[in-house]
Parts: sequence; structure tokens; C-alpha cells
Amino acid sequence: MDNNTKSLIAQIKNLNENIEILTKVSAIGLAKDELFKGKNDNLEKIKALEIYNLPDKIVALIIGSTPNSVRSMRSQAKSSKGNKKKTQQKTVV
Repeated sequence: MDNNTKSLIAQIKNLNENIEILTKVSAIGLAKDELFKGKNDNLEKIKALEIYNLPDKIVALIIGSTPNSVRSMRSQAKSSKGNKKKTQQKTVV
């Protein structure tokens, strides 16, 4: 395969990923009120959006935050999940 073909394939893959993200964001936009119903803080909204596997930048745009804040909240949520599992394991033993 020559370099032009490889470059074209990479561009098509990138375009496909962007179309996938756009489709997800469009669906979220249509169902945003229902999706975020009863979710008052950004962490709850981030958790609701996890199923879409969107980049931090996109999640931040949807919830009105910054990518760094989203990254930080996701990290905190993961670490608290890990701590809960460790606590449950100690309790069981």
C-alpha cells in the first residue's frame, strides 16, 4: 500500500469516528431533558453520559463544563468505586 492510500484510509477512519460522535451527540441533544432528569450536579450527568463513551471535550460541552473538570470528576468517580469495592471485599472476608 502506498502512502497516499494509507493517508486516505486514516482520514476515512477519522471521519467515521467523527460521524459516530456527531450521531451520539445529536441523540443526546434530543433526549437531554429525559437523560438528565433528576440529575442536578455535573458528576451525575457525567455518569449518565458514560454509556456513550464520548471524549471529555464533548462531555464538557454537553454539561457546560471544562474538559479538565470532566476528567477530574471521572477520575474521582473511578477511585471512589475502587475504594467501595475494597471496603466490600474486606467486609465479606
